[in-house]
Amino acid sequence: MSETEALLGDLRAEGDELDGLVAGLGGAAWRTATPAPGWTIAHQIAHLAWTDERAVQAAEDPQGFADEVRRAWAAPDAFVDEGAERGAAEPPEVLLRRWREGRERLRRTLAAQPS
Repeated sequence: MSETEALLGDLRAEGDELDGLVAGLGGAAWRTATPAPGWTIAHQIAHLAWTDERAVQAAEDPQGFADEVRRAWAAPDAFVDEGAERGAAEPPEVLLRRWREGRERLRRTLAAQPS
C-alpha cells in the first residue's frame, strides 16, 4: 500500500467514525453547542463539508479556488464563519448527505493526483 493510499484510508476512517457519531442525531441535537464559540454540531459538519469542497475546487478548478481565496482575504474574520453558517442552516439530512458526498469526491480527487 502506498503512503497516499494509507493516508486516504485514514481520512476515510476518521470521516466514517465522525459520521457514525452524528448520523443518528435528531434535528435538535444538530443545534447542540460545541467548544467553538457560536458553533453547533451543524456548523462543525458544515465546515468540514465546505473545506472538502474547497480542497476539490483547488485540485479541479485552480482559478475558481484563487477567486475564493481573494474573497476570503476581503473578509478574513468572517469568511469561514459565514460558510459554516450557510451550511448549518441546511436541514440536517441535506447537510449530512452533502458532507458524505463531498468526502467521497475529495477521496477520489486526491487519489487521482500524482504522487
